[in-house]
Amino acid sequence: MARKDPRSQEALRRSTLSLAFLLVGVGLACKREDPQIRTLTEQAAHADEAAQQLRQAWSDQFRRLTRARVGPLPPEANLLLLTPEQKQALEARVRMEKDSSRKGLLREILEKDAELQTLNGQLASLRAALPEPEPVRPNDSHYGMALRFLRAQGQSEAEARQTLSRVPIFERLLPGFEVYHFFHQGEYGTWVSRGRAAISPKDYARLDPDLPINERDAARAVGQRLRRELAALEAERRTVEQEVAALQAEQARYIEGRTALQSENARDLARLNSLHYLVGVRDQLEAAGIIAIPLFGKDHSGPTWNDSAFTQHLDLRTGSTLTLRAQDLGLKEIGQVSVVPGSYTAGEHYRLSLSADRQVATIELLALPRFKNDKVVFALAE
Repeated sequence: MARKDPRSQEALRRSTLSLAFLLVGVGLACKREDPQIRTLTEQAAHADEAAQQLRQAWSDQFRRLTRARVGPLPPEANLLLLTPEQKQALEARVRMEKDSSRKGLLREILEKDAELQTLNGQLASLRAALPEPEPVRPNDSHYGMALRFLRAQGQSEAEARQTLSRVPIFERLLPGFEVYHFFHQGEYGTWVSRGRAAISPKDYARLDPDLPINERDAARAVGQRLRRELAALEAERRTVEQEVAALQAEQARYIEGRTALQSENARDLARLNSLHYLVGVRDQLEAAGIIAIPLFGKDHSGPTWNDSAFTQHLDLRTGSTLTLRAQDLGLKEIGQVSVVPGSYTAGEHYRLSLSADRQVATIELLALPRFKNDKVVFALAE
């Protein structure tokens, strides 16, 4: 059996005793401390726990967003909440997504965002009743920070040290921890939260302070690796932001195309339900070749009859009457109205009436389906 290293055994013994002393000190302090300080301390503990839950939820959501290629993601991980525009883009993708697994991932992102909103609100509510914590900088000690705080409250050096003799103090702090200070009616309380550190104060207290040099170097190597991974995640976040910007541009093009298609459909529907007609002087229309006037029979289309000539339209969904005026064509009066093609029959397909002074001709369309999307010339003569 291998011999145990006496130095490691001693270090473990000291670490265990230190942790036991801390726990006993906390128990004794709770019996003596002011109720308000106890309440604030408990609330700080709850806020610390909520912050760690939120940190884990942010980390999980970041991985989901990375897998789904959505964003843009904020520069700070603890602000990883979807904007209304991002939610709309995700909901649009859920509707368009055909792959069931990706659709499920997108839905999970939307559901987890609601949970993040709730956790974020709970944490903000807990922190609102607490004083601003003091961030731990390199070479800071819990005792030194507490002593500095008490001196700022007006206690002398001796009074501050006497106060701290009744309060459990962490022997070691890590940069990134946050220290809460509570002071009420001369009584002092404190709480150390994880803050932005990579390890919690409780886990850090369990670590052997006398790690061999090679283990300490290994721990530093782990920290460097984590920093590299964070840099890689930042680069991936920027990529995601670019892809989301492209997605939003694509969505805008889709909406623009859909609007154009709807307008085109509306125009087509109007065209199909309209009468397309031309009003002119009978002789001029014949000279232009639009209509032909035979010696016998009815007027009919001429050689230059074409779609571009019929620039006037009557939407039969909203109207069925045309009014033709002599003065609009330079005529003294209306003597005759020819409807071309001659297959349209007065009394059956339309009804023609002239005003007493023969200045206005009114044409009432009777068989509306017959006129839908058709072309008709109304040729007037004196």
